[in-house]
Amino acid sequence: MCKSGLLLLFAVCAVILLPAVGDAQEPAPVFDVHMHAVQPKFFERASEANFGAHRKTATGMVTDPVKLLARTLEEMDKNHIRWGLLSGDNSMVQEWTQKHPGRFLPSFTPDLSAKDHGQAVSQFAKEVAEKRWRAVGELGLPYAGKPLNDPVLFPYYEICERAGIPVFFHTGLDGPDPQRLVSPAFRVELGDPLLLQDVAIRFPKLKIVIMHMGWPFFDHALYMLYAHPNVLVDVAVVDWILGKAVFERMLREAIDTVGNDRILFGSDQMVWPQMITPAVAAIRDGKFLSEADKRRILWGNAAELFGIR
Repeated sequence: MCKSGLLLLFAVCAVILLPAVGDAQEPAPVFDVHMHAVQPKFFERASEANFGAHRKTATGMVTDPVKLLARTLEEMDKNHIRWGLLSGDNSMVQEWTQKHPGRFLPSFTPDLSAKDHGQAVSQFAKEVAEKRWRAVGELGLPYAGKPLNDPVLFPYYEICERAGIPVFFHTGLDGPDPQRLVSPAFRVELGDPLLLQDVAIRFPKLKIVIMHMGWPFFDHALYMLYAHPNVLVDVAVVDWILGKAVFERMLREAIDTVGNDRILFGSDQMVWPQMITPAVAAIRDGKFLSEADKRRILWGNAAELFGIR
C-alpha cells in the first residue's frame, strides 16, 4: 500500500475509535434523597441482629460521628453523588449542611414525642421562610406508634404545601428485631402507604414521598402512585437490603405501571455508608432499565423536585 493509502487508513481508524474514547466519560450525577446525619449511638445494638438479610448491617457500622461524615462524603464522591438530602438529628443536619453547603440539603424532623406542636410549628414556619429547610422527614411515625395519617402533623404539611417543599414518610419495613432493638412501639402496619390517602386528599399540592417503596406493602405504594399525582416513591434500603430479584421485580412493575418520573434514588446510608455503592449499582447495573430510566431515577426526578439543575 502506498504512503497516502496508509495515511488514509489511519485517519479512518482514528475516526472509528474516537467514539469509544469519548464513551469513557464520568457516570452521570446522582441525587440521593435518603441520607442521614444521625447520632451513631442510636444503632449500637444493631450488631445483635445478625440474622438473614440483617447480616449485611450487623457489622461494619461507623459509630464515630466525624468518621461517619468523612466516610459518607468519600462514598458520595466514589459514586458521583452530587447532592444528598439529609434528615435525622436536626442540629447535625444543619452542621453537616453548613460544613458542606454544595453537597447536602437539610430536611427537618419534628419531635414526634411532643404533646403540643403549636410553638414548634410557628418556629418551623419562620425557618422555612428563612430557607433553612428544603424538606420534612424522614418521618418515622410508625416507630413512635403513630399511623402515617396522624393529623397531629397536618399543620407542618400546610406550611410545606404553601412553600412547595416535599414531605418524606417512612413506610413499611423496620429495622432488625425492631421492638427489642429499636422501638417497642413500632408496628409495621402503621406504615402502610394506603394510610397516606388522607394526606394526599387533604393536601393535593403537597409532594408526598413514600420511602422504601412501601415494602412489604409495595402494591399499596404502587396504588398510591397510580391514584395520586402528588405522590412519589424512593428506593432507599430496599435497593440493597432485599434480594436483587425482589427489588428488581418491584422497580420493573413500578415503571411498567406508572412510568419512571416519580421514582427517586436513595441509599439510607445511616451508619453504613459503604452501602451507598451497592445502592447506586442496583440502578446503574439494572439491565432492564433504559438509560432514560436510570437518568430519571438517579438524578432527574430529584433535581426537578428540588429545583436543581
